[in-house]
Amino acid sequence: MLIPAQVLHPQTSSSPLNASLPNLEIGLQIGDYVLSSRLETFPDRQVWLGKQVSVKRKVEIVCYYGPDPESFLADIRVKARVEDGVLGLVYEAIPTKEFIACAREVLPRKSLATIAEDDLPLLPVEITRIISQIATTLKTLDKRGIARNNFDGSDIRLGLDNAVRMHNIAKDGPRIDDADSRRALAEVLRKLLKIGQPGATRMGTLLDYIEGTETQPAISWSQTEKLARQVDDQLSMANIPVRHAAPVMESRKSYQGTMIAGLICGLIALIIGFFVFRGGGSEFETDLVITVPGGRYPHPDGGVESIDSFRIDAAEVTIREYAEFMVAWQGMTRAQQQRFWPANKPEDKTNVRPEEWNTYFPLARAKGVYNGLDIGLDYPVIGVDWWDARTYANWKKGRLPNEEEWWAASSSLESASKQSNTWRPVGGLEKKIYGLDGNVSEWAGEFSKNPAFPIDSPKAVILGSSFRKPSKDALNREWVDDPNTRRDDLGFRVVYDVE
Repeated sequence: MLIPAQVLHPQTSSSPLNASLPNLEIGLQIGDYVLSSRLETFPDRQVWLGKQVSVKRKVEIVCYYGPDPESFLADIRVKARVEDGVLGLVYEAIPTKEFIACAREVLPRKSLATIAEDDLPLLPVEITRIISQIATTLKTLDKRGIARNNFDGSDIRLGLDNAVRMHNIAKDGPRIDDADSRRALAEVLRKLLKIGQPGATRMGTLLDYIEGTETQPAISWSQTEKLARQVDDQLSMANIPVRHAAPVMESRKSYQGTMIAGLICGLIALIIGFFVFRGGGSEFETDLVITVPGGRYPHPDGGVESIDSFRIDAAEVTIREYAEFMVAWQGMTRAQQQRFWPANKPEDKTNVRPEEWNTYFPLARAKGVYNGLDIGLDYPVIGVDWWDARTYANWKKGRLPNEEEWWAASSSLESASKQSNTWRPVGGLEKKIYGLDGNVSEWAGEFSKNPAFPIDSPKAVILGSSFRKPSKDALNREWVDDPNTRRDDLGFRVVYDVE
C-alpha cells in the first residue's frame, strides 16, 4: 500500500489521532488528492468525492478520525489485496495527524436498493447473472480465508450491461456469520424480480436457498454460483431473451409449448441439483480448501522435512474453473497479463490455452465423450503445461505445491484414499484432499534434481498417479525435460499461504 511522501500533517504512526473533528473542506489537498464535495458523514469518518491530481481521475476519499486507526488501516491493507473485478479497488492510505485518508475507486451510482425503490423490476435471467457475479466474489473471499463486512442492496452497484460492482467489503479479522447479508440480498432481489416472467419461480426458489429456510440451512456461495449458472443455462436453452435482445420469430404455440416443457424440466433439474449440492456431491463441490498443519513430514528420499502450515485445494482445478480464468485472461491487456506470467516465461509462450481445448471444452459443456471417456465441466482440466499452471495459480493469488507440501498433504489425516483408476469429476463427499493418487497427475511448482541422476540439472516435476498410470501412487514422481509438456492425464491444483 502506497504512503505518499507529501501529505497533510504527515506522521509516521497512525495513533493517536487528534480528538477533535478535523477541518475538512472543499479544495483541501491530502497527498496526491484534492477534496471536491462531501458525500456522507458518519460519527467516525467522512466520505468525499475527490480527484487524484497526478492521473486526473475521480476518486472517493474516506477520511477516518475515529478511535481505532490501527484497525482501520488493517482493513485497508486487506481491501487493497483484493482485485477481482467486482469489489471496488482501494488505491492507497494516507496517515495524517488529524485523520487517515483512504483513496478508493468511484463505483457506479445505480444500486440494487435504488432500483428497487424506483420500482424498476429486472428479468429473472438478469437477476440470475447478478447473483452469479456476487457469488463468485464471495466464494473467492471464502476460499482465500478473507473476512468481510455484512452488505445490503446499497452496496451492490450495476454498471454497463448490469455488470456488478460492490463496495469493498473485505476486512481484517475472523470471518463472521453472513446471515444478515444473505437476508438483505434475497429481500432486495425479490423486490426486483419480475413476477410472471419465465424463470421467476426458479429464481424465487434460488433466493430461498441463498437465504435459508426453517428446514434447510443456506447453501454456500460456491453452490449458489453453480445453481445460478444452471438456471442461466436453462433459461438460455429455453430461448428466454435477455432485456434488449433481438426478438425470436416463431410460432406462438410452438414457443409456449417449448417454454412450458423447458421450465418444468429446468425446475426439476434445479431442485435435484440443489439436493446433490446439499449432499456434497463431488461433481459439484469442487473448490474446498484444506489447511495442512505445519510440522515434520516424511520425504520419499528419506528423512523428514519441516514445513509451515499451508492451505491446499481439496481437488484439482476443473475445466469450469480454467474456463473462468481464460475469460478473465481475454479481457486483460498485455500489461495486465504480464503480472501473472512466471518471470522466466519463454518469449514464444503467448497464450494459456490448453492443448485440444477447442475440442474438449464444448464436449465438457455438453457432458459428452472425449477420447472414449465421459467428460464434464467438473472434470480436471488437462493439456496444460507448467507455464499455464503457474500462471493460473498466480492469478488465483496462490502457487503450485512444492514436493514437500505434496508429501505432507498425502500423509495428512485430511487426505482421502485412492479416488479412482478412471478419469472422473473431481472431489468427493467429505472435506478431504482428493486425487493425489488418482484422476490426473499434477504439476509441482519447483524444479528439482532426480536423485537417480544427481549430476543432471533440475527439471520440471510431475507428481502423483493418474488414470493412465493406475499402478502408481501419491508418492510417484516423474521428471520431464520440457516444462512445455502437455498430456491428457496431467493437470494441477493450487496451494495458498496461511494468511
